[in-house]
Amino acid sequence: MTVQRVSLPQLLSQPLEFVLKPPAFRFYLIHGLALVVSLIVVVWSVWDGQTGFGLIHWVGTIFGGTVLLFSFIPKNWDRDQLINLAFDSEHLYLVNGITKQAVVLPRSRVRAVNKGKLPGHDGAIIAFTLDLELDDTELALVVEIMGTQVEDRFFIDEHCYRFGFVGNWQPRQRLLATVAVLAPPELPAPPVVEEDDDDEWD
Repeated sequence: MTVQRVSLPQLLSQPLEFVLKPPAFRFYLIHGLALVVSLIVVVWSVWDGQTGFGLIHWVGTIFGGTVLLFSFIPKNWDRDQLINLAFDSEHLYLVNGITKQAVVLPRSRVRAVNKGKLPGHDGAIIAFTLDLELDDTELALVVEIMGTQVEDRFFIDEHCYRFGFVGNWQPRQRLLATVAVLAPPELPAPPVVEEDDDDEWD
């Protein structure tokens, strides 16, 4: 079995061609705006509600306070938690950023890159999928580490399973062009030449 388990810090310590995680500027900008807006909402709700707390003040305080609380939790500022894919010249890494674990397998196991959007089992929109050649033992290991579940709709054949990946705030066209190198492009089917049934005789 060539599929192995590695830790995320160990993975990130080596040179990689690509890591699928949110761009730093966009990620921190969104989190910063959420923090500032939630703080403004809480302060306004408390200040405006001094003469009497109405429904709008309770809503602003509770929901704004909840977002503010989550904004102050350090792990929510960790982009590594959202990593789900990486690769280098020889290997593909399926990553569970929450548990800081990854599965390493040869890039040759990638049979196809599919660029269509799909709904995921947890409601997230899948930006693209990879068809990977895995036996039953390897698939079980990948599913365990990724903390996901096997779905019948993603079985391609006996030794091939389709894995979906979210875009992680990456520009879609650029992302698809980047992951396209993982599998050879699909060759167009040769044109069908229609034969004339009527034989011509001189």
